[in-house]
Amino acid sequence: MSYLLLTRSEDFRPAPLFGELLKGDPHIFDFSSGNPKVYEYASGDFDRFQAQVFAELAAANKSWGLSHYLEERAALLRLFPQMAEEGRVIHAGLDVIVPKGAQLFAPLSGTVHTLGLDEGIGNYGGYIVLLHAAGIDHEGETDFYSLYGHLNTHFSVEERQPVERAEPFAITGSHGDSGQWFTHTHLQIHTQRSVNEGRLLQGYISQATIEGVDDLFPTPYPLFRAD
Repeated sequence: MSYLLLTRSEDFRPAPLFGELLKGDPHIFDFSSGNPKVYEYASGDFDRFQAQVFAELAAANKSWGLSHYLEERAALLRLFPQMAEEGRVIHAGLDVIVPKGAQLFAPLSGTVHTLGLDEGIGNYGGYIVLLHAAGIDHEGETDFYSLYGHLNTHFSVEERQPVERAEPFAITGSHGDSGQWFTHTHLQIHTQRSVNEGRLLQGYISQATIEGVDDLFPTPYPLFRAD
């Protein structure tokens, strides 16, 4: 069974990623190039970027926010050559905007596949990848992976450690631990094919990848619960 088929089964019941933290509806951030406000964001300067994003949250009278999967972000990424020069400007995950130090809970049981620090401005900073069993799909693959970026690197878990559904496993980071991004978690799904092709730390993809996105980075929405 593929990840996408698994999400449609009655047994697919993810735990809330942030436990009971997220109250009410989120503010939806528009980080696309069509939003003129994007050019005002101080990307790469944590303190200024953080202040701008959380001022927008406060103005919307919301305590948390979301920004979307497959959003085109060329303008926001213009200062980050690791993405811009390769044309990887489409967001392959879901961003959940929460305060620094927010606790993450495993949506599903799994095993810590890998963790580390993706150094450099605009990158993940601290990240953890969980491995989940989904059954056998048409290509004989049995696993999928959930990646969580921009985490505090004082990790409470280690590689190959089992993690139970709803068990705390990480907290959100800031500054170098967030790649200088505002405090949030980037949630992304990877198939075994993505891992085999060495794409595990690619949080942005090119337009050419969109057609086959489900085979590499399927939608993370079914895995995310707010309550």
